[in-house]
Amino acid sequence: MLDLSVSATPDGTTKRGELAACPSCSAPAPPAFIRLTELPVHGTAVFATAAEARAVTTGDQELALCGTCGVVFNRAFDMSKLDYTGEHEESQHLSPRFAAYAAELSEQWVKRHDLLDRHVVEIGCGAGDFAAELLRAGVGSATGIDPHFGPERVPADLAQRLRAVPAFYSPEMVEPGTAAVVCRHTLEHIPELAVFGADILRGMRTAGVPVLLAEVPDLGRILTDGAFWDLQYEHCSYFTPATLGGYLSRLGFDVLEVRTTYTDQYVVAEAAPAHGDTAGEPGPAAELDRLHQLCEGFATHTIGRITHWGSWLDDRRAAGDTVVVWGGGAKGLTFLNMLREHADAVSAVVDINPGLQNHYIGGLGLPIVAPRDLVSAPPRTVLLMNPVYVDEVRALLDELGLQATELITV
Repeated sequence: MLDLSVSATPDGTTKRGELAACPSCSAPAPPAFIRLTELPVHGTAVFATAAEARAVTTGDQELALCGTCGVVFNRAFDMSKLDYTGEHEESQHLSPRFAAYAAELSEQWVKRHDLLDRHVVEIGCGAGDFAAELLRAGVGSATGIDPHFGPERVPADLAQRLRAVPAFYSPEMVEPGTAAVVCRHTLEHIPELAVFGADILRGMRTAGVPVLLAEVPDLGRILTDGAFWDLQYEHCSYFTPATLGGYLSRLGFDVLEVRTTYTDQYVVAEAAPAHGDTAGEPGPAAELDRLHQLCEGFATHTIGRITHWGSWLDDRRAAGDTVVVWGGGAKGLTFLNMLREHADAVSAVVDINPGLQNHYIGGLGLPIVAPRDLVSAPPRTVLLMNPVYVDEVRALLDELGLQATELITV
């Protein structure tokens, strides 16, 4: 599953099917610094049977660092492998911790950018959870654009204020009078970053929209922590605060603010369309140097992490201890599939999202159960995929009478 070989041919050319240039700045693609092979391509797909889960399409992640702009991208990304026609469940809003963060961010944006009683457009809105949060924070109306967001997914109490556009984004979808365009956890899914960003800017300029509000995962934390479980095939591009700001600047935005949020797991950017044409600047030298060092050490760091957790799981299996993994989304999927040779110690995956419960996780086909299902056969250990949720998970386990169950985080 982990291959440290690079993807270029001996003469430096790319192999068939690989990206030859950075999707953000078009600089020639360098060799990959790490290669993760044969991992499920969907982190949000829902499978009704273990057999379906085991038959999931897989792909390789050949991650390369652009030496010009600092964006990290998957040279082996193949959009044709992705199939969103089946059932998918991406909502995180059932977590009190995440819901509180979403509410806080929406309230900040409403106050900071004068969105009270105004109209916003969200590109890549998923299930519409954040659009709904913006409406609760005081936004007057919203348009949610996403191929999988149809009118049937709009809550009844918001039907008059939230319009669903079940389609891929195009510039004419931004209505005149829109006060902000929101793009959360979408840019990392886009294989043609420069084209997509230019389309966002064109739609905003045509409609006279003053601000773009964006959010992506923070690559810096992934590299620093060796958090290989945060690498997803669907995420074909990765940013740090500096490289996200650089990307927006090259497109023609004035970057107002870039910061990390949610215990440094996410990067939030606020940007306004610049007046006139702007060529943008290459990536800052200090950030490029930092990223080169982090990327060079990431493979070694990842090997150490996999070795540690593989030995830990083997020890638990030898001791006859039952282990469950808490997190049926993309983190749990990548972690378990990278450690598939040691995963016999894991009996199930736990998730609070009813849309995932009584289904199976891609690749290994382990069952996804509800927290209450643990009561009948208490596990020795719960392995939590995201430490930000440790307090709420511990409280839930205790509430279920599972005080003796050990809770540890990756």
